[in-house]
Amino acid sequence: MQLAVRKVDAVSADPDVGQSHHRILSLSVTGGFLDGTRLEFSDGLNCIIGGRGTGKTTALEFIRYILGMMPDAADGRPRSRAIEGHVRGNLGSGTIHLEVETRHGTRYRAERPWGDDVQVLDADGEPIPVTLDRDLVFKADIYSQNEIEEIATNPRFQLSLIDKFAEEAIREATADIQKAKRAIEQSALELRNLDHRIREIEDVVPDIEVVGKRLQEMQVVEGEDADLINTAHAHKALRTRETEMIADLRTAVTSANSGFKRFVDAVAENCSHAIGEGVREGPNEALFEELETAASEFVDSFRAALPEIQSRCTALTTRLDDVAARLAADHARQEQHYRDVIARSAEEKQRASERAKLQQRHLTLTKARHEMDGLVRKRKKLESTHRQMNAKLSELRDRRFQLRKQVAECLSRSLAPTIKVVVTQAGDRSDYEALLKEMLKGCGLQYNRIAARIVENLSPEELSRIVRKGDTARLAEDGNIAADQAARIVGHLQETDQIGRLETIDLEDEPLISLKDGADYKNSADLSTGQRCTVVLPILLLESERPLLIDQPEDNLDNAFVYDTIVRSLRNAKGGRQLIFVTHNPNIPVLGEADRVFVFASDGRQGTVTHRGTVEDVKEQIEHLLEGGKEAFVLRMQKYGH
Repeated sequence: MQLAVRKVDAVSADPDVGQSHHRILSLSVTGGFLDGTRLEFSDGLNCIIGGRGTGKTTALEFIRYILGMMPDAADGRPRSRAIEGHVRGNLGSGTIHLEVETRHGTRYRAERPWGDDVQVLDADGEPIPVTLDRDLVFKADIYSQNEIEEIATNPRFQLSLIDKFAEEAIREATADIQKAKRAIEQSALELRNLDHRIREIEDVVPDIEVVGKRLQEMQVVEGEDADLINTAHAHKALRTRETEMIADLRTAVTSANSGFKRFVDAVAENCSHAIGEGVREGPNEALFEELETAASEFVDSFRAALPEIQSRCTALTTRLDDVAARLAADHARQEQHYRDVIARSAEEKQRASERAKLQQRHLTLTKARHEMDGLVRKRKKLESTHRQMNAKLSELRDRRFQLRKQVAECLSRSLAPTIKVVVTQAGDRSDYEALLKEMLKGCGLQYNRIAARIVENLSPEELSRIVRKGDTARLAEDGNIAADQAARIVGHLQETDQIGRLETIDLEDEPLISLKDGADYKNSADLSTGQRCTVVLPILLLESERPLLIDQPEDNLDNAFVYDTIVRSLRNAKGGRQLIFVTHNPNIPVLGEADRVFVFASDGRQGTVTHRGTVEDVKEQIEHLLEGGKEAFVLRMQKYGH
């Protein structure tokens, strides 16, 4: 199947390229259970057969290991640990050797012992600093026993399978999505801090009206000294603020001075630690001496700037000291003038202390209100940018979904009418619900059902906007929950720093792979074991640039299906990609017309390849080893006359 989203199409159209897919040329092992084994693979269908415990699966897992495609142990699945233990136990102190050819016709050799990195060599045997799975973009599709059935029952695995058909484009889209999510989470944290500070100021700013009204009542409105007294009180409060301003500026300068010094020291220390001591004693000493010189020059550029920064800080501090001294002298004279003015009025003298405190309080509140006005303006600008970020994230998710939708449509066309593949955008809300439940811990409510109801009715973006605005009425109405519950939830979520995670949580696209059963299509998860494999195997066998390796694809399938579906798909697939199957079913190598068959045997201590060649070359071994082998040969003779 040729998918429009595949980048391989443009490559394979190049007349200088001899093939459109990667190939595994050979696998050889020194040491361990398969010591001395060498498998030279054909470009088409390769089958590995043999009795139990002869090393068939080991050969496949060795290829997985050297290609760097071991399952992620972090997912906790028993299969991950089992495969790792299988490779480690059968390789021991041995080494795996692999020869590959990329779709561009370039050949590489790789070798890897257990617990070490892959060493890649070019065609001339020269070591090169690349990896097969990343730098050379050489990958294979490898499936262990029963893994096909897992794909049929797990939407996450199905999504990964779909993504393989547009891997590069989807990987780029996903990387862009992750970058956008990090930016949104940082922006959300800044918004949360702004909201917290604004709410703090909002709690005290209303007092400015009360204080202002009380000051208005205390102002002198009669007499020839009224204006003089009122101004004297205002200036007394301002003197305190002026002194504070000098102190704040001095703190800022001192912080800048010491902070830049610490920064320079940190740069020097980090560079020194990065290079370390051991590399100077190795064979690449000259390279690291060169690097150390460059790093030293880099650090020196910061150190060269330090005296200038310190000089300017010292100069400004000296200037502040001078201004502070002059200001203190002015304040002393002004304070004396204030007291002289107040002394002229017996009534004003009695309430001078209270009025001075109110005047200072009013000035502090006025400063807070100005700060809040600035924060509100900053928040408005940040909120606008934040909305743009969320819109961009939505666009990126749409782009990734469209890629997946194209793949699903192509798969459905290629496999019609038996199999249908559909992808629903943002259909999987399980991660969203799990995160919301986590965030609601400690809110004082029985939140499981409430969280499920909110998730059903509100998107993460809608919920985050409601929380930020404190719109409890909207949450109660749109979330279909009680008003008191909505109020408690909003208050609880406003105190968390996880709103950014809520906005960026993935509502994963949800795949549905279904099999036609009569007039209807049935979800693969609801099918029998055999039917599940019926759904997934044809997808795996579609054309791809990657070699396909499967351990016993016939498990849980009857011979009729093996012939009707697998064999037919094999014949179509092997012209467009390399296939390597471990199998116990004779129909696969015989009716699939395997280009090469490897027969494994074991004495209990070591596995060996006893025979290799075409189906005709090893037909006796096939008859002897594989279930139903004789009948398969009879059927083959009836169909093809030989």
